[in-house]
Amino acid sequence: MNPQLPEALQRRVDSFVNDSGLPREIVDELISHHTLVTYPKGSALFLQGSPADMFFWVFSGTVEVFCPQSDGERVLMRLCGPGEILGHVDFIDHKQRRAQMFEAHARTKCEVALLTREHISRLLQTLEPTQLIRLLEYVNTLWSAAANSWATFISLDYRERLELVLKDLASRFGVEDSRGTLLITDLLHAKLAEMIGSSRPMITRLINEMVDQGVLARRGKQYVLLNRPERPAHAALNHYDGAPRTVQPVFTPRVAIAKTPLQPRNVNGGSHSALNGRTPDRGLLSATVGGVTRNAALKS
Repeated sequence: MNPQLPEALQRRVDSFVNDSGLPREIVDELISHHTLVTYPKGSALFLQGSPADMFFWVFSGTVEVFCPQSDGERVLMRLCGPGEILGHVDFIDHKQRRAQMFEAHARTKCEVALLTREHISRLLQTLEPTQLIRLLEYVNTLWSAAANSWATFISLDYRERLELVLKDLASRFGVEDSRGTLLITDLLHAKLAEMIGSSRPMITRLINEMVDQGVLARRGKQYVLLNRPERPAHAALNHYDGAPRTVQPVFTPRVAIAKTPLQPRNVNGGSHSALNGRTPDRGLLSATVGGVTRNAALKS
């Protein structure tokens, strides 16, 4: 056991070692060379286009990962908590350098371990071919699960997308309650709208509907995601439980939906007239691949 890690993170590391096949000594060597940095609330961990020479491993607090848009807006693609790794999704810029695809900001005060790509590369070069093959197979499984999540997510209407996002937040940040899982993250309706590609009024309407139907229950300013049977679409997005978690890339492919004509809408929570809950012609895909029970929140 690595004495530098909190117990919860150590469990994630143990699971990662078992699943990936990496030798324990390699993982311990990597962890021992991290630099722990404290980021104040609202500060940037990295911006789109900045050098992708670091991985960011969240030790405490929460981090928002955004996908910047060409019009200057940003889409919230994931809320990251302890144990999750970010900063690994990159692209090759015009100078043939690896650059950050997304940007990340501290939603709360957080502690983040910085791991250099150079050090990771040196350690991987010491692996035997069979160990590298097993690691590649593990990574391929991660991305296969993410691809399956995207394909499922874009086929869902707004109500189903919201249910999946709330379920993901509950699995990673929730606190078990006698009736279900208490959502204790300070997450505004506008943020939820960004995560599913709808407007804020749509989120408010859907949450009220879910409360009326016994899917959610209010507890003061917080909500409880009530226990109920899991639907097939939910299971498809939560069948993988790897560790440590990583932020998956998000794309917005076009999907033809002929049943319900849709009006233009603002991706970042602006108004639109498709109030029947059908999906738009572009889906905002946030990776929701399950997780472990942690703490988080939700308010309008």
